[in-house]
Amino acid sequence: MNDFYKELKSIRIEKGIELEKIHKRTKISLSALHAIEKGMFEQLPYTYVRLFLRAYALEIGIDPEETLDNLEIYLGNKTPPAEKKEKHQSKAKKEESLNLISGLNTKNKPSVKRPSLSIRSDIIKSLFIILTLLFALYIILSINKDSEALNPKPYQSEFEEEGPISDQMLEEFYVKISETKQALKATAPFSIILTTDQRLWYEIKNDDLLSSEQVLPVGDNHLHRFENTINIKFNQTLGLNLYLNESNLSLIKSDIYPIKFMISVPKKTVTIQQFSLKK
Repeated sequence: MNDFYKELKSIRIEKGIELEKIHKRTKISLSALHAIEKGMFEQLPYTYVRLFLRAYALEIGIDPEETLDNLEIYLGNKTPPAEKKEKHQSKAKKEESLNLISGLNTKNKPSVKRPSLSIRSDIIKSLFIILTLLFALYIILSINKDSEALNPKPYQSEFEEEGPISDQMLEEFYVKISETKQALKATAPFSIILTTDQRLWYEIKNDDLLSSEQVLPVGDNHLHRFENTINIKFNQTLGLNLYLNESNLSLIKSDIYPIKFMISVPKKTVTIQQFSLKK
């Protein structure tokens, strides 16, 4: 509505309202009132244009807010309702187009697919192969372990120079020539002391402890304590003396051949086995 100011003048004239009357009531100069009715708003002080126009509209009995809106449209500060509607429709169409494009893009986007059956099948096959290999490795290790058990490695001692005697060597190369038993008269606590004037090797096992190899040097002595059993195997007994709870065991004979010395507290026995080379 570019000529809204013309309508203002027409409404004033129709209602028979004189500019002089408006001038007296509003104190707006006649020149300013003429400028309003001619649309020459640039001739008015910018800060008073809206105030003057509002007062003018109230004097002629029209809506001041609608009049100020028309002013803004006339000055180009506001879009006319028709254009606003067109812009709104254009915006709606644009949004609709964008939504359509967005929908198409969404449809065209590659969807995240679950692994196909073939891929899962390959994974299962791979796992099966790995498990099969592990099982085969386990079988091989078990066979090797059984083979070692059936074919034990030759006996090796850390005291090879001392002439150690294994149980296997006793069976293959020696024969038991005597076994002497006597009652155990000693009482707990039990201890065995070994002394020798000849360097000798022996293997000892106390109670539930693991057996161990030891060497008794010339002129030295070893003390061993036990509660229930003690088993000692000597490679020879030259110069050997045994003391049970400090009492000398005269059953031990000095010899170049191996012997086994055993004490069982539960059975209350002392046993000595003597060996000699097989003929």
